[in-house]
Amino acid sequence: MDICKAIKDRRTLLGISQQDLSDFSGVGISTIKDLERGVGNPSLRTLIKILDVVGLEIILQIRKTV
Repeated sequence: MDICKAIKDRRTLLGISQQDLSDFSGVGISTIKDLERGVGNPSLRTLIKILDVVGLEIILQIRKTV
């Protein structure tokens, strides 16, 4: 599942609007809308703010090489 769909699905499940997510995260409404449409390119910091509000997290791993 891509992150855009995960954020939108989680926001919908929680019953909060895009405007609420914007207000709670401190991220602009246009950024939220662009992200959910899959056309945004937010920074990692912005993503973390949004994910924190909806109760999701990003886990980074170092890829193992052969």
